[in-house]
Amino acid sequence: MSQLKYLLPTFVWLLGSLIGKTWRVKVIMPPSVNIYDPRGTPSIYTLWHSTLFVVAYVFRNTGKSVIVSSSKDGRNAADIAQRWGHSIIFGSSHRGGMAALRQSLKVLRDGRSIGITPDGPKGPKETAKPGAAQIALVSKCPLVTISVKADRAWRLNSWDKFLLPKPFAKITVTLGEPIYPAASENDNDNESAQATLTKMLEESFAP
Repeated sequence: MSQLKYLLPTFVWLLGSLIGKTWRVKVIMPPSVNIYDPRGTPSIYTLWHSTLFVVAYVFRNTGKSVIVSSSKDGRNAADIAQRWGHSIIFGSSHRGGMAALRQSLKVLRDGRSIGITPDGPKGPKETAKPGAAQIALVSKCPLVTISVKADRAWRLNSWDKFLLPKPFAKITVTLGEPIYPAASENDNDNESAQATLTKMLEESFAP
């Protein structure tokens, strides 16, 4: 059984890499964003949990650190992400949140970017929790949304309706304009600033 647990991430990574090579991917970015530059403006890239597989593959080997739950499923996802060149920060809104915050701030202050699923690890689907906004407020780094559309895909029967594009699918990945935490600095307290920034984040995702 333990050997099967080890082989599962390897199988998913291998299958995903093979199918991913057939995808026809178009990436749309504003001029102020370059996700391929590992030493560009340190940013907090945000994506819905359902698109994690696609985003991890499309932006493999770009020097990102991704926040992943320390649960069993999270560790399997981390194994796959590492094989695509991402480093891992373990933590979530349910467990290890402060440790993840500290590690995230260290990565950003070192001049590198991070990735986070604001509706993870358990939803509600496409409803952002305040974690990403909190990191942005403390680090002063911008939030950048990543949205994914596929013309042909499977949807898993999971809380997030996890997206698995079919072979040869046409995929459009859209990055939003940076959302700077200064936009919420008129709020009187940190909790209000987080709420304002979180709302702006949700509204920035492409429909």
